[in-house]
Amino acid sequence: MSITRLGSLPTAEMTFNKVAFTWAIIVCEETREVLLLNRQKAPWMGRWNGIGGKLDEGETPLQCIIRETEEETGLHLEEFHSKGIMRWMRDGNDLGGMYLFVAFVDRRTVEEYGAPKKFCNEGILDWKKLDWILHKENTGVVDNVKLMLNSFFSATEKALYLSKYVISTLDSVTYYEDGELMDIYT
Repeated sequence: MSITRLGSLPTAEMTFNKVAFTWAIIVCEETREVLLLNRQKAPWMGRWNGIGGKLDEGETPLQCIIRETEEETGLHLEEFHSKGIMRWMRDGNDLGGMYLFVAFVDRRTVEEYGAPKKFCNEGILDWKKLDWILHKENTGVVDNVKLMLNSFFSATEKALYLSKYVISTLDSVTYYEDGELMDIYT
């Protein structure tokens, strides 16, 4: 892949109009748990992932993640914090991307939610401890999610996570903050 740099940010072969999805994690800081969805269908069938989906025409990313969260979890959360964008590259081809968000809930919400449960046809929802999600031997979480979470909570709305795949295997996740290279996770 040829790369041109704008500051430290790669721009070659990245078409920024292909950001068509939203994604969020819902976190309880008191219990150090994250609400994850074990997907029932591709992509990432059988793997734990965040909540999200495709933007509808005319919908803002925030409107989309609020709608998707309610549709997939039944939780009506109004306050989400932007954490930038994730882009996917496979064999040098831009596959698009998604807007990233985090929402925080309290212990009571976790206790009353009653997980694990199947709320919709997307899969099974459950609260997972952050240590479990990040454990080096855990292969049940979507691969780029585990790497991204290393910096996700300190990221701003100007963050860019670039996930590079070779064939179908994750090669790296590169984290940029406001155009500056911050870290490369492999």
